[in-house]
Amino acid sequence: MSFPVSLLRTQAECDAALAALQLELREFTVRDQQLDLRADKSADRATERASALQQATEEVTRLTPLVSALTPGTKEHRALQRMLTQASRRAEDLSATAAGSTQTPVDAFLQAVDVRQVQVQVPELQQAIAELTAHRAGLPA
Repeated sequence: MSFPVSLLRTQAECDAALAALQLELREFTVRDQQLDLRADKSADRATERASALQQATEEVTRLTPLVSALTPGTKEHRALQRMLTQASRRAEDLSATAAGSTQTPVDAFLQAVDVRQVQVQVPELQQAIAELTAHRAGLPA
């Protein structure tokens, strides 16, 4: 469906409408970039957290049999036990962070709506600008 560009009868009216549309397009383009950046950062954090959790879990797996094999109370046992406790806590903290995400289902839904709105709005604005530019070319100066 075409935009009602025939409502604009002068190049000045077209210029005013074009300026408004181009500003709106820039705003939506910036919003799109912000949403992409947010998604990239979120994915990076999830990847980093998964990697750190894997490392902590591997450390627990490696230290558990070593601590069990040592005589309790010895210096080496205490040092390895402390390392095991730290690795266990780190794994628990990382697991809790992943499970206790700060984004609620409502937040996730609204973010999805926002992404979709930008994806739809940018082509619409580009189409309106193209139609208006073509219409303006046919108007007398």
